[in-house]
Amino acid sequence: MRVARVSHSAVVAAWRERERELAARGVDVELVSATRWVEGGAPVDLDASGEPNVHGAGTLGHHPNLFAFDPRPLWRLLRDSRVDLVDIHEEPFSVAVAEVLVLKALARNRAPFVVYSAQNLDKHYPVPFRWIERWTLRHAAGAYVCNDEAGRRLRRRGLAGELAVIALGVDLARFHPAVDAAPPHPADRAVRVGYVGRLDWHKGVHTAIAALAPLDGWVLEVVGDGAERANLLDLAARLDMASRLVVHGHADQDALAAHYRSFDVLVVPSIPTPSWTEQFGRVAVEAMASGVPTVVSDAGALPEVVGDAGIVVPAGDAQALRDALVALAADPRRWAALRAAGIERAASYSWRSVAAEHLALYERAIRSAQADRRRR
Repeated sequence: MRVARVSHSAVVAAWRERERELAARGVDVELVSATRWVEGGAPVDLDASGEPNVHGAGTLGHHPNLFAFDPRPLWRLLRDSRVDLVDIHEEPFSVAVAEVLVLKALARNRAPFVVYSAQNLDKHYPVPFRWIERWTLRHAAGAYVCNDEAGRRLRRRGLAGELAVIALGVDLARFHPAVDAAPPHPADRAVRVGYVGRLDWHKGVHTAIAALAPLDGWVLEVVGDGAERANLLDLAARLDMASRLVVHGHADQDALAAHYRSFDVLVVPSIPTPSWTEQFGRVAVEAMASGVPTVVSDAGALPEVVGDAGIVVPAGDAQALRDALVALAADPRRWAALRAAGIERAASYSWRSVAAEHLALYERAIRSAQADRRRR
C-alpha cells in the first residue's frame, strides 16, 4: 500500500512515529509536513535528516485551520500515480484540506482520501468554510478523530465514509517510569505537582495556583510558556506562593520525560470556553506512561482519555482540585493504584497501536471506495 500523507504537525519528529510504525507494517508513506510550525507555544523546525520519505513545505499563515502550504511539494506528492490513498491530517473545513483537494483534482489523482478531525464543539462556520467541510465529508472515503464527540460531530455534518476513533500516540520508549524502584508516596514530604503545556488562561494554571496556595510546602512545577506567564507569576505573589511556583519554560522531549518522572502528580486543569475545549490531552497520557498519577478537569475529552486511571474534578474549581490532591497525597494505596492503572492505560496509546488502527482504517477506506466505484 502506498499512502500520500499531509500533516503540518508532523514537523515534530517524535510525532512521525506513526509513519515509522506504518512503514514497519509494509506501508509506503510519503509525507509532506510544514517546514516550521509553532507547537506547544514554541517554533519547531522540520528535521527530516535520514527520512527521505518526509518532505517539507513552507506555509502561508499560522492558524491551524487558515494556513496554506507551498503547493509545489503537494503537487509532486499527488502526481504520483502509484498512490492508493491520500491521508490529509487536517480539519475537513480548513484551507489546507481545500488546497490539497483542489490540487488532487488538478493532478487527476483518483485515489480515495481520508481526513482528520479533533473538533468536539459543534461550531457553525461561515462561507466558504462550511462549503469546504460539506464537500469534504460527502466525498471522503473515511475520517479519523481523537475523541468520540468529534466523530459524532462528523456524522452529523454529513460524513458517509468510514470512521475511526484513533488516539494521539505517545512514545512509550521515552515516557516510562523510572527504571529504579517505584518512587515513595509523597505523604511525608513536600508534594511536587506538575503542569505541562501552554500558559494561556483557558489551560487553567491559575486554578492550580489557587488550589495549592494554602497547602504549606506544596510546589507547582510548570513546564511550558505562554502569554499568561507574567499574570501567573503575579497571582502566585499575591497568594504568597511565589517561592513555590517553578516555571521551567519549554522543554524538549527528553527533558520533558525527566520532568514527568520528578512529579508526584500531574494536573491538567483546563477550562472550557465557548470556542474551545480539550480535544485530547496528550500530556495526561505522557504522565500516566511515566508512572505519574493524574488529576484532570472535566473539560472536553480529558475524562475520556484518562478513564478510570485518573481523577476528574470540575473545571475551574480550585477547592475541588485541592481536595482531590490532598486526598491523593494522604492515601498511599490509592496513589499506587492510580500509578499502576495509568501505566497500564497508557500502553493502549502506543504508536504501535495507533499505526495498527490507521492501517485498518486505510484498508477499510480503500475497500469502500472500490465498492462504490463498482456500483457506479
